[in-house]
Amino acid sequence: MLRMRRYLVILVFGGLFLGLFIRLFCLQVVDRRRYVDIARKQHNLVLKVEARRGSIFDKYMDPLAMNMEVESVFCDPRIISDKSNMAEILSRELGIDAESVRLKLQRDKAFVWIKRKIDQAEYENLSSKNLRGVYFRPESKRKYPNDAMASHVLGFVGTDNQGLEGIELLYEDQLKGRPGRRYETRDARMRSVLRKEEASIPPHNGNNLVLTIDSVIQYIAEDELSAMVRNFNPAGGTVIVMDPFSGKVLALASSPAYDPNDLSSLLPEHIKNPAVSDVFEPGSVFKVVAAAAALEEGAITLEDKVHCENGQYRTGGRMLNDYRPYGEISFEDVIARSSNIGVVKVAQKLGEKKLFEYIQKFGFGEKTGIDLPGEVQGISRHPRVWSRSDITTIPMGQGIAVTALQLASAVSVIANGGYLMTPYIVEEIITWEGEKVKKNFPQVKRRVISEKTCGKMKQAMRKVITDGTGRSSASKRYETCGKTGTAQMASPAGGYYPDKYYATFIGFAPQEDPKISIVVVARDPRPLYFGGTVAGPAFKRIAERTLEYLGAEEIRSSSR
Repeated sequence: MLRMRRYLVILVFGGLFLGLFIRLFCLQVVDRRRYVDIARKQHNLVLKVEARRGSIFDKYMDPLAMNMEVESVFCDPRIISDKSNMAEILSRELGIDAESVRLKLQRDKAFVWIKRKIDQAEYENLSSKNLRGVYFRPESKRKYPNDAMASHVLGFVGTDNQGLEGIELLYEDQLKGRPGRRYETRDARMRSVLRKEEASIPPHNGNNLVLTIDSVIQYIAEDELSAMVRNFNPAGGTVIVMDPFSGKVLALASSPAYDPNDLSSLLPEHIKNPAVSDVFEPGSVFKVVAAAAALEEGAITLEDKVHCENGQYRTGGRMLNDYRPYGEISFEDVIARSSNIGVVKVAQKLGEKKLFEYIQKFGFGEKTGIDLPGEVQGISRHPRVWSRSDITTIPMGQGIAVTALQLASAVSVIANGGYLMTPYIVEEIITWEGEKVKKNFPQVKRRVISEKTCGKMKQAMRKVITDGTGRSSASKRYETCGKTGTAQMASPAGGYYPDKYYATFIGFAPQEDPKISIVVVARDPRPLYFGGTVAGPAFKRIAERTLEYLGAEEIRSSSR
């Protein structure tokens, strides 16, 4: 009996040793390659090294978009024993859903992201707990130091720093750079113990953009746009300030704006840039096109008299009305007082074909070519599809749809002596070392009208402000020129809204040596809605503040 027990013990231990031997044989010989691969993957890592995204600067190299280093949280689920408890801790500390974290921790992976680009407080709280299986990796986060300033120009990036809107999207290939790779060995606690620099590939950083935007002028435009929104409650608004001679956009502001640092409450309808993507019937600001065309073609002079039918004129199967009745007045006064009847009579004398020719020359019905995404060409129909009444509506800005940027380019034609310029917003592209990759220069599209006609239009647009519909925009410091516009909003269902309007003002200053062109647009302001009342004062203040900043010469007779 004793002998049998001895044999049984020997048999049991022999079986155990044999099983252990077989297991070791399998681990060391049969499955050796598989486990070596697992160990290599765990400890010899190939890490993607993020390229530094290019920064975006204003014209004076003040940063508008830059990068900052923040921490991101990841886990190794394989070494986390109590996954449910860990999910609760991470959820509490990082403000994320516990169930989603728990599902991530159930994965059979050595690396899962928990939360990308956390703030400093979250990092300090979580790192102080020294949680097993929870690690941090530094990443680059896009930072917009001026918050909502120029948001529709800059756009924003996604979690992986890819451009999604604005300049960030359009110049993604220049800004993003190329990532590199780093090879390193880590211990069981995921600590780096050896970096193999000789095998690593360094990242190629993205290029920087220098814009034509002047942050001071941008601030002025946004400040006055905000004041107009407070005073007249429009559903939206746009301000553009441009150098009329070069086409450089010095400021572009739209309301509502958004903060690209915090997209959590961003509404989709606020993302697009209305300055280039929204079209509207311009109303009376479009009369400058018909007037310039008539003067250029010699169809009329500023001194010629036009009978405005005392406020009512039946033509083209419809009744035209003026806001105030006028009899016989000069064509200069037709422009200054914004007579619908006077402008239509002159346009009829000019003819459909010639009117359409100048509409095209001024750039309507085509994209301006600005380096911003989302630009549309507007709506400008050929005369062969015009109805009998179109010659009576298009000259006063109905039956045609334009963008605010097209208006800025068009009024710049009159300011600069007759040339349509291609507007642009990126001055140059440079490397981090300062080497120029690309430099943009002013581009003339075509001559639209003569310098002589521009002089006549400047005279008439000056009178708009001194004696016409734009008196609320008159400045005692600078000789400004402009044109008011008030247009009913077209309804998608057809026809027009009875109580919704676009209030617009276009102009430039000073008269003799224009430094800036300005467009101000208010969409559906309330309770007042006239262009001269709503947009005119904003034009005046933007012009005065900007010209003072630029050091423009004031009217010598002004008293302050």
